[in-house]
Amino acid sequence: MRQVAGQLASFHPFFRYDGDDLIMVRMPYELLKWSIGHDPCRVGDRSPQGALAGGGAVSLLLRVASQVRETVTSVDVLVCDDDFSWYELPMAPLDVGYAATIEIASHPHVVFYAFRLTLTDEAIAYYVPCADGRSTAGELVIPGVDGEWGETGWEFAEWRKTGRPSGAFGLPEIMPGFQITVYDPSFVTPDWMAGAVMYQIFPDRFARGEEGIRREGLEYHKAMGRPMHLHESWDEPVEWLGEPSVDDAFDADVEVAVDDEETSVETPEEKALKAAMKAYDPIDFYGGTLEGIREKLPYLESLGVEVLYLNPIFEARSNHRYDTADYERIEPLLGDEEDFKRLATDAADHGISIVLDAVLSHTGDDSRYFNARGTYDEPGAMQGEWSPFRTWYDFTEQENGVPYRCWWGDRTLPEVDERNWAWQDYILGHPGQGDGVLAHWLAAGARGYRLDVADELPDDVLSGIRSTVKAANADAIVIGEVWEDPTTKTSYGVRRNYALGLSLDSVMNYPLRSALLGFALGDIDAHQLAAHLRQQQANYPGPLYRVLMNLLSTHDVERMRSVLALGGEVKNLPRNEQLAATESITAAQDTVAARLQRMIVTLLYALPGAPCIYYGDERGLQGGGDPFCRATFSWAGDRADCGEDLTEFYQAVGSLRKKSSVLRRGTLACVAADSDVLLVVRALPDGKVALAAANRARESKFFAADLRKLGIEAPNGEADCLICSQQGASAFARVRDCLVEVQVPACSTSVFE
Repeated sequence: MRQVAGQLASFHPFFRYDGDDLIMVRMPYELLKWSIGHDPCRVGDRSPQGALAGGGAVSLLLRVASQVRETVTSVDVLVCDDDFSWYELPMAPLDVGYAATIEIASHPHVVFYAFRLTLTDEAIAYYVPCADGRSTAGELVIPGVDGEWGETGWEFAEWRKTGRPSGAFGLPEIMPGFQITVYDPSFVTPDWMAGAVMYQIFPDRFARGEEGIRREGLEYHKAMGRPMHLHESWDEPVEWLGEPSVDDAFDADVEVAVDDEETSVETPEEKALKAAMKAYDPIDFYGGTLEGIREKLPYLESLGVEVLYLNPIFEARSNHRYDTADYERIEPLLGDEEDFKRLATDAADHGISIVLDAVLSHTGDDSRYFNARGTYDEPGAMQGEWSPFRTWYDFTEQENGVPYRCWWGDRTLPEVDERNWAWQDYILGHPGQGDGVLAHWLAAGARGYRLDVADELPDDVLSGIRSTVKAANADAIVIGEVWEDPTTKTSYGVRRNYALGLSLDSVMNYPLRSALLGFALGDIDAHQLAAHLRQQQANYPGPLYRVLMNLLSTHDVERMRSVLALGGEVKNLPRNEQLAATESITAAQDTVAARLQRMIVTLLYALPGAPCIYYGDERGLQGGGDPFCRATFSWAGDRADCGEDLTEFYQAVGSLRKKSSVLRRGTLACVAADSDVLLVVRALPDGKVALAAANRARESKFFAADLRKLGIEAPNGEADCLICSQQGASAFARVRDCLVEVQVPACSTSVFE
């Protein structure tokens, strides 16, 4: 009944739902709907705009058109401060609507607000963020038809959410109200990170260097009794099947399916394959080295790279090295501390800063700290109560039978107690003394850290990490692995303070990845993408927003080229299906995918934050999830697992980004011309303006936009097309009295200045 009611309310006069009855309100719904408005990104509707440094008074206006003023008898603003405990304030009537000022507490936190309207027949309506995400403004909703108002705010009925894709490449969840973010007024972030081009490297897979494989590293691990497999050929495919015993494979559960009275049983080979897939052990290595990276610094510089993010480089048993064995030692296969110092020094000479991966929530079980296998001569946590590291761990048997707490049930990754004083002494050191693991590697040349699984680190520990890093180098960066909106993220039942100036400088911007890929694939339209971009700008504190790590591929997700070629997510498929899917990509599919990649990468480079290249994306590497997204860099460029090479394109957009002050540091305004076309405007206080127009349609598009409506004053004249992502295509833009006219080719992004 509620769904029917909602559908009726969408197409007929204004209804409210009362039990099983629909009651009609006299004012036609469509007229009322379009006569009431509030947009937190509109200057007249909310002041001040954006996130607040330290709280204060915020003025709100709900606009109500004159023709419906008699239908609205009163309006209250509902405010949720700190927790989901709402209070209400009456709004004062004005000629243009209703106004109120709310006082926001100064401590860092997030506030939500919405509007409740009482109509002439005592019916109630609410004004809340829109369900389909196509605008930063809200919409009028009716309890019992569109959803319900509850303890946590407005919750839309399921039928109302159909216009808002929420899958792998969609938009974040709908918030219960309009958001105000309050952050620490002392929050500052490093200037060198703002707008810089980043490059992420999985160290084992980037380059071996002239000296080749470090055989001494192999001998070291062999002497430790660790199983390892070295690929002699750099171009061999990654391993993805384990090597379980015959008993393990053939003792796997037999699955029986009944279909048309026929019984099918898994063959021994199928069971063995399933067991092998589950038993995958990341111990195949290609021999990439720090020296190999150092030798490729001129190549990275040619891409405009200014920040190099390295996945873990410390000693570990696995090829991914998220199972740290020794925080004090560089992985012997990669080199040693002197190699790292040379890399850092030479990188600085090329204008490149190095950010290291810090894996702090857990160690490896095969480590000098836990030492479950007795690999190390020194006592580890598993060697007795007298071990200096035993207090780091919780030896409580888990539900899965593992006799200690471990990361997501993986017994190879025992979790540490980050509040343990011994762990903090070792990792963080002592205030003012410059000791501890983090300070050591900063002194050796690192310029910051990316914190693995930041959700697993308590807020007070994250604050301690940030304080430690800043004490060692005030200009260092701390980036968190956060997959959701960092301002509203809740983990383990606690609202996190990642974005509020207390624990992190920046985060990995996975929500932007989802939106950009969704736009390219047709899952969301240009209106939804524009609203998402404006909401990130409005809700994220300025210091964090300017240094966001904006990405399209990483070591934890599929290669963007494969997503674009296959039309969706593949990383959650079984590994054999992932491999089959990417190997089936045709040349025609890759051509389309490469064109889409150029389009959204150009758009990425036109947006605020730090655009990040995942190594090999520029060479057209294909791949599903782990381990297929971690193949070796194709220096020859002719491997079967590579598509169209876009290196020259990345060099062009990198050069443009590096030299354009407005693209690096300008403010953002954006608008959708239609469902396929997005206009991004970057502007500096000195009047310099850059435009980026993205068109995902299959035909060229012409459109015009009034820049004054975006708060931009632009000089008259034709703008120079700095780059068009579609090779050989022509694009133009001209401005007349702040009216910009743009012609943008099909399936491309053009940048003008």
